[in-house]
Amino acid sequence: MASVNKPERRPYHSPRRASAARRTRETIVRSAKESFEQKGFSATTIPLIASAAGVSPKTVEALFGTKAALLRAVVDYAIRGDLLDIPVSEREGGTRIEAAPTAAELLDLHASHVSSIVERTARVAWSVEHAAAGDPDVADLWQNMTRNRRSGVTWATDLLLAKPDADPTLERRYVENTFWLALEWGTYRTMTEQHGLTPKQFEQWLRSYYRNMLHS
Repeated sequence: MASVNKPERRPYHSPRRASAARRTRETIVRSAKESFEQKGFSATTIPLIASAAGVSPKTVEALFGTKAALLRAVVDYAIRGDLLDIPVSEREGGTRIEAAPTAAELLDLHASHVSSIVERTARVAWSVEHAAAGDPDVADLWQNMTRNRRSGVTWATDLLLAKPDADPTLERRYVENTFWLALEWGTYRTMTEQHGLTPKQFEQWLRSYYRNMLHS
């Protein structure tokens, strides 16, 4: 008997379902971010996050696996501002900094860029740092965050020193240390929580700091 070729089954794709899945994922990540920031890593539980997000704990576990993996997703979300898998350097803020024609413009753009990121990440970074000693997965996340900051410092330093109007007396180590302080989450927390600056005032302070330290 001749075989009958059955039509190939195509994978089902529903834009509406995919959109709903993205919303669910973002709701969980946002709820987790709030809980990690307010309660810390140890006191935050999957059931607590699920309840805040309006989903079941099984849904959270199916999407993220462990609490440490969810914390990693929260950090990525906080740094990038969304769930898209696009590196910060390739986003509009990063590309504008790279295209800045002068050191002065680069520093102003970098101050705005850094301010927006640390505003989103400073509190969850505190949670990661304090949980790192007690959980190897969180410790690995903290080390990765530190490496990424180091890369960010190197990137900004290379760009600044290459600008035609960069102060020729600037030493590389000095520039790196200046950017390190700007990218340090503790700097943002100190200036806002201890000294009462608003996020906008912090950005203005950072611009002034850059001008005083890095621009002749």
